[in-house]
Amino acid sequence: MDVSHKSSSGMLQDYMSIDDILMSSERLPSVFLVPVKGLGFLDASTNKKDIAVGTKMDLPLWLVLSLAHPRKKFISFDYTKPYKGTYREILKADASVVDLHKIGPFFYAFGQQLLTLNHNESLQMAKCLVLTFMERFRKIMDWSINAYEHDNSERQEKLDEVERNLFKLGQKSLQSFQQWEMGESRKLSSSELVSRHRKRKRDMSE
Repeated sequence: MDVSHKSSSGMLQDYMSIDDILMSSERLPSVFLVPVKGLGFLDASTNKKDIAVGTKMDLPLWLVLSLAHPRKKFISFDYTKPYKGTYREILKADASVVDLHKIGPFFYAFGQQLLTLNHNESLQMAKCLVLTFMERFRKIMDWSINAYEHDNSERQEKLDEVERNLFKLGQKSLQSFQQWEMGESRKLSSSELVSRHRKRKRDMSE
Protein backbone atom coordinates (compact mmCIF):
# COMPACT_ATOMS: atom_id res chain seq x y z
CA MET A 1 0.00 0.00 0.00
CA ASP A 2 1.39 3.39 -0.97
CA VAL A 3 1.08 5.70 2.01
CA SER A 4 2.70 8.70 0.35
CA HIS A 5 0.85 11.68 -1.03
CA LYS A 6 2.10 13.92 -3.78
CA SER A 7 1.34 17.56 -3.17
CA SER A 8 0.63 20.10 -5.88
CA SER A 9 4.28 21.19 -5.72
CA GLY A 10 5.48 17.68 -6.56
CA MET A 11 6.86 17.05 -3.07
CA LEU A 12 6.14 13.74 -1.41
CA GLN A 13 4.74 13.50 2.08
CA ASP A 14 5.07 10.16 3.83
CA TYR A 15 2.21 9.65 6.25
CA MET A 16 4.16 6.85 7.96
CA SER A 17 7.18 9.09 8.61
CA ILE A 18 7.49 10.35 12.19
CA ASP A 19 9.38 13.42 10.95
CA ASP A 20 6.58 14.28 8.51
CA ILE A 21 3.96 13.84 11.22
CA LEU A 22 5.85 16.12 13.60
CA MET A 23 6.49 18.68 10.88
CA SER A 24 2.85 18.82 9.74
CA SER A 25 1.76 19.29 13.36
CA GLU A 26 3.58 22.63 13.61
CA ARG A 27 1.03 25.43 14.04
CA LEU A 28 0.40 28.63 12.12
CA PRO A 29 -1.52 31.73 13.27
CA SER A 30 -4.75 31.73 11.24
CA VAL A 31 -7.95 33.75 10.85
CA PHE A 32 -11.26 32.29 9.61
CA LEU A 33 -12.69 34.09 6.57
CA VAL A 34 -16.02 32.24 6.62
CA PRO A 35 -18.32 31.00 9.42
CA VAL A 36 -18.00 27.29 10.22
CA LYS A 37 -20.90 25.52 11.94
CA GLY A 38 -20.46 22.93 14.64
CA LEU A 39 -16.71 23.34 15.07
CA GLY A 40 -16.70 25.91 17.85
CA PHE A 41 -15.08 23.34 20.15
CA LEU A 42 -11.82 23.89 18.24
CA ASP A 43 -11.59 27.33 19.83
CA ALA A 44 -10.64 26.79 23.46
CA SER A 45 -11.20 30.46 24.26
CA THR A 46 -14.99 30.28 23.79
CA ASN A 47 -18.00 28.04 24.46
CA LYS A 48 -19.72 28.95 21.20
CA LYS A 49 -21.00 26.16 19.01
CA ASP A 50 -19.87 27.70 15.73
CA ILE A 51 -16.72 29.43 14.51
CA ALA A 52 -17.41 33.03 13.54
CA VAL A 53 -15.74 35.08 10.80
CA GLY A 54 -12.60 36.69 12.17
CA THR A 55 -11.92 33.98 14.76
CA LYS A 56 -8.19 33.62 15.35
CA MET A 57 -6.59 30.23 15.98
CA ASP A 58 -3.23 28.53 15.76
CA LEU A 59 -3.89 25.66 13.37
CA PRO A 60 -1.61 22.71 12.46
CA LEU A 61 0.02 22.83 9.05
CA TRP A 62 -1.89 19.79 7.73
CA LEU A 63 -5.18 21.62 8.36
CA VAL A 64 -3.93 24.94 7.00
CA LEU A 65 -2.92 23.22 3.76
CA SER A 66 -6.57 22.26 3.25
CA LEU A 67 -8.31 25.38 4.55
CA ALA A 68 -6.01 27.95 2.91
CA HIS A 69 -5.94 26.36 -0.54
CA PRO A 70 -5.73 29.10 -3.22
CA ARG A 71 -8.82 27.80 -5.04
CA LYS A 72 -11.11 27.91 -2.03
CA LYS A 73 -9.85 29.81 1.00
CA PHE A 74 -11.59 29.34 4.32
CA ILE A 75 -8.80 30.97 6.31
CA SER A 76 -5.93 33.39 5.98
CA PHE A 77 -2.67 32.61 7.72
CA ASP A 78 0.62 34.20 8.63
CA TYR A 79 4.15 32.85 8.76
CA THR A 80 5.69 31.92 12.08
CA LYS A 81 8.71 33.91 13.30
CA PRO A 82 11.49 31.87 11.60
CA TYR A 83 10.05 32.71 8.17
CA LYS A 84 9.24 36.37 8.71
CA GLY A 85 11.25 39.36 7.51
CA THR A 86 13.32 39.80 10.67
CA TYR A 87 14.62 36.24 10.63
CA ARG A 88 15.11 36.32 6.86
CA GLU A 89 17.42 39.31 7.31
CA ILE A 90 19.39 37.46 10.00
CA LEU A 91 19.81 34.46 7.70
CA LYS A 92 20.77 36.72 4.83
CA ALA A 93 23.49 38.37 6.94
CA ASP A 94 25.18 35.09 7.94
CA ALA A 95 23.14 31.89 7.72
CA SER A 96 26.07 29.67 8.74
CA VAL A 97 26.01 30.79 12.39
CA VAL A 98 22.25 30.45 12.95
CA ASP A 99 20.94 27.61 15.13
CA LEU A 100 18.33 26.29 12.69
CA HIS A 101 17.35 23.39 14.91
CA LYS A 102 16.41 25.81 17.68
CA ILE A 103 14.21 28.03 15.53
CA GLY A 104 12.69 25.08 13.63
CA PRO A 105 13.97 21.49 13.48
CA PHE A 106 12.13 21.06 10.15
CA PHE A 107 13.06 24.48 8.79
CA TYR A 108 13.37 23.51 5.11
CA ALA A 109 10.57 20.92 4.96
CA PHE A 110 8.09 23.19 6.73
CA GLY A 111 9.09 26.12 4.53
CA GLN A 112 8.62 24.08 1.37
CA GLN A 113 5.09 23.17 2.40
CA LEU A 114 4.30 26.83 3.09
CA LEU A 115 5.36 27.65 -0.48
CA THR A 116 2.49 25.54 -1.81
CA LEU A 117 0.11 28.16 -0.39
CA ASN A 118 -0.58 31.62 -1.74
CA HIS A 119 1.11 34.15 0.56
CA ASN A 120 2.27 37.67 -0.25
CA GLU A 121 5.79 36.86 1.01
CA SER A 122 6.18 33.51 -0.78
CA LEU A 123 8.84 34.77 -3.22
CA GLN A 124 11.00 36.31 -0.48
CA MET A 125 10.68 33.18 1.59
CA ALA A 126 11.60 30.90 -1.32
CA LYS A 127 14.76 32.93 -1.94
CA CYS A 128 15.60 32.74 1.76
CA LEU A 129 15.30 28.94 1.82
CA VAL A 130 17.52 28.51 -1.24
CA LEU A 131 20.21 31.00 -0.16
CA THR A 132 20.28 29.63 3.39
CA PHE A 133 20.76 26.09 2.13
CA MET A 134 23.45 27.10 -0.37
CA GLU A 135 25.44 29.01 2.23
CA ARG A 136 25.30 26.23 4.83
CA PHE A 137 25.73 23.23 2.51
CA ARG A 138 29.47 23.58 1.88
CA LYS A 139 30.26 23.98 5.57
CA ILE A 140 28.12 20.99 6.50
CA MET A 141 29.97 18.80 4.00
CA ASP A 142 33.31 20.13 5.27
CA TRP A 143 32.33 19.36 8.88
CA SER A 144 31.16 15.85 8.01
CA ILE A 145 34.35 15.01 6.08
CA ASN A 146 36.53 16.25 8.93
CA ALA A 147 34.36 14.80 11.68
CA TYR A 148 37.03 12.25 12.61
CA GLU A 149 39.59 14.99 13.23
CA HIS A 150 37.36 17.43 15.14
CA ASP A 151 34.47 17.23 17.58
CA ASN A 152 31.45 18.47 15.61
CA SER A 153 28.74 17.45 18.10
CA GLU A 154 28.01 21.09 18.99
CA ARG A 155 27.72 22.01 15.32
CA GLN A 156 25.39 19.09 14.59
CA GLU A 157 23.02 20.30 17.30
CA LYS A 158 22.46 23.50 15.28
CA LEU A 159 21.44 21.68 12.08
CA ASP A 160 17.88 21.14 10.98
CA GLU A 161 16.79 17.57 10.16
CA VAL A 162 17.60 17.83 6.43
CA GLU A 163 21.09 19.11 7.25
CA ARG A 164 21.66 16.36 9.84
CA ASN A 165 20.87 13.77 7.19
CA LEU A 166 23.33 15.47 4.83
CA PHE A 167 25.97 15.40 7.55
CA LYS A 168 25.46 11.66 8.05
CA LEU A 169 25.52 11.11 4.28
CA GLY A 170 28.85 12.96 4.04
CA GLN A 171 30.34 10.74 6.74
CA LYS A 172 29.01 7.59 5.09
CA SER A 173 30.45 8.65 1.71
CA LEU A 174 33.84 9.28 3.31
CA GLN A 175 33.80 5.85 4.97
CA SER A 176 32.87 4.19 1.66
CA PHE A 177 35.70 6.01 -0.13
CA GLN A 178 38.23 5.04 2.53
CA GLN A 179 37.13 1.40 2.35
CA TRP A 180 37.41 1.49 -1.45
CA GLU A 181 40.83 3.14 -1.20
CA MET A 182 42.07 0.45 1.20
CA GLY A 183 40.72 -2.26 -1.09
CA GLU A 184 42.48 -0.75 -4.12
CA SER A 185 45.68 -0.46 -2.11
CA ARG A 186 45.51 -4.16 -1.25
CA LYS A 187 44.93 -5.02 -4.90
CA LEU A 188 47.98 -2.98 -5.96
CA SER A 189 50.12 -4.60 -3.28
CA SER A 190 49.01 -8.08 -4.36
CA SER A 191 49.70 -7.26 -8.00
CA GLU A 192 53.16 -6.01 -7.09
CA LEU A 193 53.95 -9.21 -5.21
CA VAL A 194 52.81 -11.36 -8.12
CA SER A 195 54.97 -9.36 -10.54
CA ARG A 196 58.03 -9.72 -8.33
CA HIS A 197 57.45 -13.45 -7.94
CA ARG A 198 57.20 -13.92 -11.71
CA LYS A 199 60.34 -11.85 -12.28
CA ARG A 200 62.24 -13.92 -9.70
CA LYS A 201 61.16 -17.13 -11.42
CA ARG A 202 62.37 -15.79 -14.77
CA ASP A 203 65.72 -14.78 -13.30
CA MET A 204 66.16 -18.22 -11.77
CA SER A 205 65.35 -20.02 -15.04
CA GLU A 206 67.90 -18.04 -17.02
